[in-house]
Amino acid sequence: MKKPALLFLTCIILSGCTSTPNVDIQAEKDIIRNLEDQWAVAFRATDTEKLLSLYGTDAISMSSDKPTLIGLQAIRKSIESLVTDTTLLFNSYKYTTEAVEVSASGDLAYVRGHDEITLKTKDGLVQDKGRYIDIWKKLDGQWKIISVISNGEK
Repeated sequence: MKKPALLFLTCIILSGCTSTPNVDIQAEKDIIRNLEDQWAVAFRATDTEKLLSLYGTDAISMSSDKPTLIGLQAIRKSIESLVTDTTLLFNSYKYTTEAVEVSASGDLAYVRGHDEITLKTKDGLVQDKGRYIDIWKKLDGQWKIISVISNGEK
């Protein structure tokens, strides 16, 4: 009689150890959308420090026709160069999030969307349209961008 009770108690204890955490996926999606909004506001304002605060220290950025950037310092140099580009009308920046997906564990997510910005050229103003994927990961309890992939639309 003692063995079945002990076996039953062991099963109950072990089943509690293997349960996955209860994650509110919609709440996590809302947080990610808000962070994407913060990124856009910081970009329009050319706020380098705010932009960098959204990236993980080992983040990777891959854009068409540019070398892959690895780490926060490489991304910093790129952003600092970008915000001094006088052909970009930063206040014209617009983006649309097409999808936000969060893993069941609630610690990894991606965002897919497209964006556009107005450029000043010798022929006048031109809309530069692109698309992107941002990969977010919870690091020390905070969502950070760990990878960005972007390219232009033709």
